[in-house]
Amino acid sequence: MDIFIDWGSTNFHAFLVRDGDVVERREVAGHGVLKSFVQATSSSRNYDYSVFLKEAVQAWLKQYPDAPVLMCGAVGSREGWVETKYVEAPAGFGEIAAGMYRLTAEQRGCLGGRSIAVTSGLALEHRDGRHDVMRSEEVKGLGATTHAGRESALLCIPGTHCKWLKVEGGKIVDFYTVMTGDLYGVLSEHGSLAPLFRNGPPLRDVGQHYPSFDQGLELAANGRDLLLDIWQVRSRELHAAEPPHSLQSFLSGILIGHELRQIRQLHPEAREILLVSDPGSRQVFYRRACERFGLSISAEIDSETAVCVGLTMIRNHPRGGARDTTL
Repeated sequence: MDIFIDWGSTNFHAFLVRDGDVVERREVAGHGVLKSFVQATSSSRNYDYSVFLKEAVQAWLKQYPDAPVLMCGAVGSREGWVETKYVEAPAGFGEIAAGMYRLTAEQRGCLGGRSIAVTSGLALEHRDGRHDVMRSEEVKGLGATTHAGRESALLCIPGTHCKWLKVEGGKIVDFYTVMTGDLYGVLSEHGSLAPLFRNGPPLRDVGQHYPSFDQGLELAANGRDLLLDIWQVRSRELHAAEPPHSLQSFLSGILIGHELRQIRQLHPEAREILLVSDPGSRQVFYRRACERFGLSISAEIDSETAVCVGLTMIRNHPRGGARDTTL
């Protein structure tokens, strides 16, 4: 029995896994690293993290006292439980397994008697000198390709920071981070556009968002500047008296459209992708945007499956002797 944790910047996901199959799951929304632990000092961090983990999966810990815990995500970042070194791309399961970090007894806090390891994340320097990093998406990306029976693929992992990964021969050879979700959150909650979206009634049918979302995609596809296009949200409200939900969809279409336009420039040869995400409107909108920009979806893999397959492969890899040295 294994306990897998996907502890991101926003949410906490835990899985009780037997032989690669999820037996139980636990989610604590809003209890991610950045919102819950960023203020913790280095001296209190071990205690805070270990106490929360113990409370979140207490029943599992009692029932399976020997079950190891393997974590991925922002929990291994500078603001996380421990800051782990990045593995350099290109990398596959072997390199990631070899780069795992095992927490010391002191770092494990109130869980001092249990094996707890954290994956290291992935880093890349592009040819133009730009740097990129990710934590957990490398696990999901390789897990998704394994689940889909693919050795090579272009993957899209939507999120606060959307990741686009290129896998060749079972290794991640290239990836880009696009801050689409983060930018949407800032624009819709702060600044001059935020009041336009308030008091909008929730729509039960996501299809009601399509017309304005598609118009945002078309605006982005015309190839103008993103900053110029964003202002069209305000202009649209003034001249067309659009309702809040329509303006939100329009903004989403603009941002995702510019993301897809950039990805098509970076990967002009691509014709299909693997889409990895949680069920919901975000997945639907990315599917729609990909089709508009000439990328067919060869398979859709949910994040739970992707992360559990990935962590299982890392856990069972021969090179998975997690390091005990202090970083």
